[in-house]
Amino acid sequence: MSTRYSPTLILKQLALLLTICLLAPGAALGEAQQTHNSIRKAAEQHVLDELSGTEDEVSVEAGNIDSRLRLAACEQPLETFAPYRRGNSARITVGVRCNDTTRWTLYVPVSVSRMEEIVVASRPLNRGALITTDDVRLELRDVARLHRGYITSLEQAAGKRVKRRIQVDGVVTPDRIMVQHAVKKGNLVTILARIGSLEVRVKGKALDSGAIGERIKVRNSSSERELEATIVARGTVRVAT
Repeated sequence: MSTRYSPTLILKQLALLLTICLLAPGAALGEAQQTHNSIRKAAEQHVLDELSGTEDEVSVEAGNIDSRLRLAACEQPLETFAPYRRGNSARITVGVRCNDTTRWTLYVPVSVSRMEEIVVASRPLNRGALITTDDVRLELRDVARLHRGYITSLEQAAGKRVKRRIQVDGVVTPDRIMVQHAVKKGNLVTILARIGSLEVRVKGKALDSGAIGERIKVRNSSSERELEATIVARGTVRVAT
């Protein structure tokens, strides 16, 4: 008695065979196979090595690999590479390849978390407001997801003018603030200097522009001596003695 196969059954068998061929490049039945865990670990280590120069708290996790995928075991150490680079990204694609006789390449997505203390708003900051150190605080955040950038010190925010409204707990990004010069180059300034318990005030000229808290060069109008001073208020600087 002959067995008849319906066209539908034949198509299903061909589709299954095609799937096996696509998902098992270089790995015949019975051959040693590369473990998915070793591939994921190689991808994760590549990202950790790339970020080894940072002081952030970095954690990475490679995405799962299709359980049906079978790759021949590589006789050489796996090689990794970045097919393209993105500066600050929470998701990086890493290429993992075997360069022995089997020659296969797989692209693995790796999720990245980079925790760092950055400046956030302690209260709502409206457009045009002048930021003080009381308006902001440092908080640990995942900076890998902050594509608009961030700042890492309160001094970088203090003295800046709010360009776009920042909500409470919102990240203070460079595009939301602008420099508010308390002293402009060429303007007359008051130079403060303390000698013991005595505070001396003299007139001078600013040789640089700057915001409160920044150091600039000034020239003493009496002695013509150039000094480095810290801007403490609009039109006022203080020199260290």
